[in-house]
Amino acid sequence: MYTPLLSSIAKFFQRGMDEGDQRMSPPPRPPAQLPEDLVCSSILPRLPVRSLMRFAAVSKAWRDLILGDAAFAALQAQSPSVASAALARFHNGRFEVLAPGGSAASVAPPDTSLSFLTAGGACQGLELCACTSGLLCLTAMDSESRRLVFFVCNPAMRSFHLITYGCPLGVAGLAYDPAAAEPSYDVVVAARQGLETCRFFRFSSRAAGPEWLAPPGTVGLAPFEALQPKPAYAGGRVHWLSNLGNIVWHDVASELCGTLPPPPPCVSGGGNMDLGVWRGRLRLARASNAGLGLWELASYGGAGAAPRWDAVHWRSWRSISGVVAPERCFMWSVVPAGMEVGGEVAVGLALRHGHAVRRLVRGVSRQQDAVSRALVRYDRGTGATAAAVELTGKEVHDGLGTVFGYHSSLAALPRLNMGDA
Repeated sequence: MYTPLLSSIAKFFQRGMDEGDQRMSPPPRPPAQLPEDLVCSSILPRLPVRSLMRFAAVSKAWRDLILGDAAFAALQAQSPSVASAALARFHNGRFEVLAPGGSAASVAPPDTSLSFLTAGGACQGLELCACTSGLLCLTAMDSESRRLVFFVCNPAMRSFHLITYGCPLGVAGLAYDPAAAEPSYDVVVAARQGLETCRFFRFSSRAAGPEWLAPPGTVGLAPFEALQPKPAYAGGRVHWLSNLGNIVWHDVASELCGTLPPPPPCVSGGGNMDLGVWRGRLRLARASNAGLGLWELASYGGAGAAPRWDAVHWRSWRSISGVVAPERCFMWSVVPAGMEVGGEVAVGLALRHGHAVRRLVRGVSRQQDAVSRALVRYDRGTGATAAAVELTGKEVHDGLGTVFGYHSSLAALPRLNMGDA
């Protein structure tokens, strides 16, 4: 009968002791808070756009910063990180992010088909020309006028400009620097003129009208030399890689142009090459029978001095998991397909391996030849590869589309003097 009473007394004294302990102990520390300038200038700019859109609902101050501050948008556009950047490709009319795991959903634009580009009219054959700091340059044929048009767009923000083109056909590049005091972009087309000459045509968002400029400079090409698609913009210049391994460039500000030889090992060693940009510098990836190499352009040279390339990475195929050495295949090729722009450089590799497999043919196990084709993401820091896309077709390029480094960006398109599209 005394058990409930004793239990109540015990609880009373226990509660008193707990309260006394709390009075005797020092007050709890407030949770540590990061400096506001560190959060706004170093952490938030490196997050994907989709995350920032959610964080804009935290407070009015964050909403004004994320959605209404041009300086923050410019900082975010030039701060690619592992969280906001990935390898991507534009293939069969769709924007595909080739990031591992669940990060693809964070980096991918809200409309992967980019249907907002053609919502107001019909266009045929939408193709990617270039990607620079989160902006894409695409081309298509206008169904009504039968003229070539360019779309300069930010897929993360679903904004674009439509530019009509009436100059000779060529390979287009996009010059854009979000860190400039007055952000603007230029579409530069390198067009072949005659058998051994390349000239340039340029459209600027700063221009007062829709006219295309034709700078006077030209670049000499060797017979049968052709410029490859997907040029790279770095150091104020648009760079095109040719099928012979040379690099043709055009400086947007000075309207100068010229050629650049590849690193010495690439001149005589052959192999497949690809251009990319990392932290504002031009990079070249080369896949040979021996392995994969990366070079960074340190100086263009000039005044009699040769350009300087710095070797930043080299690894043999034997030390890269997921890539079979060429001597173990009857059919073998590796094509660098694109370079990531955030964190350590990751390279997309299009692989083709010929190997023998055992198959049942009419109930009998027989050895047959088979060819596997895949696009993998190679992490230069760890040397590991991760499968991204299985390729189809007779050649390794079939089904590859255009692979590039993409960074989701908040940057607003510069206003066109001739009126926004």
